[in-house]
Amino acid sequence: MNLKINSRLLASLLAILVLASCLNKDRKGIKPVVTGKPGEVLLVIDPYLWESSVGEFFTDLFSQPFEALPVDEPIYDLIHIPSNAFNKLFNSQRNIFLVKISGEYKEPKIIVQRDLWAYPQLVVNIVGPNDTSIVRYLEQNGERLISLLDTDERNRTIQNYSKNLARGIDEVLKAEHGVSISVPAGYEMDVDSADFIWLSHEMADVSQDVIIYFYPYTDPNTFTPEYLVAKRDEFTRLHVPGPTPGSYMKTETSYPVIFRELVKDGKYIAEVRGLWKLKKAFMGGPFISHTMLDEKNNRVVTVDGFVYAPRLDKRNYVRELEAILQTFRVVD
Repeated sequence: MNLKINSRLLASLLAILVLASCLNKDRKGIKPVVTGKPGEVLLVIDPYLWESSVGEFFTDLFSQPFEALPVDEPIYDLIHIPSNAFNKLFNSQRNIFLVKISGEYKEPKIIVQRDLWAYPQLVVNIVGPNDTSIVRYLEQNGERLISLLDTDERNRTIQNYSKNLARGIDEVLKAEHGVSISVPAGYEMDVDSADFIWLSHEMADVSQDVIIYFYPYTDPNTFTPEYLVAKRDEFTRLHVPGPTPGSYMKTETSYPVIFRELVKDGKYIAEVRGLWKLKKAFMGGPFISHTMLDEKNNRVVTVDGFVYAPRLDKRNYVRELEAILQTFRVVD
């Protein structure tokens, strides 16, 4: 009897030890979550390079203003450290640029790695035989570097949002309007009509809003900046009132809108960025909109995100809206 009990006890202890060993191995295989603030870039570069045209290039690249903000903000916040200071304290940063000059490299190149020390991480190695060739190469590939950063920052935001989505909103949009969007918890549906939806996220000092509107496709000139701005003003005048009687949202005409033609999932998208203001009131901020054709229903669909954050930097709030707009789809 005692022998059986001891055997069972021994077997249980062995099972626990094996399980604990497996769990420890799994934990060792899991990388830490990235550190640093959204929009930060850590540049690992030796002092002599930082003080050369290489450092000047990176300063100019990341300090260029983010598009369509009322006050200039850099597209990325640059932090630089020397190579000998790069250790475990820094290698979990979300965006890391490593610059290395060595005779082992015959020509300059960019080597992209992801999730090297943390997750989800972007590591960009910039290598070359000398600083002159690296600068020349970087000048030809600056837009590529920004595109890499933009994509990874947006994907991180989408991934974070997907863990805690607002309940019920997407289901209603699919069932009643034939569109889909992923918005994080905190968003609420303020307006739900046949041709206009308003989703809002109100915080203490910031308001982030998403509006979706539809209208028949009847004009071949629909996908022009002039037409899209006019339509935006038409819908916001009717549906986005201000705090004072008679006030409403409209596009700021003193700031030229930025218009781009994009392709997402094989579908054409017209993007408009600009500033909005309240007519007959003193409020304003940035907006970004995506407009597409819903061929099946012969209608034009616009999803538009705008920010109100007085006295605060607005770049990261706009980037969060960019991520939300990226999830928008017309569905059957």
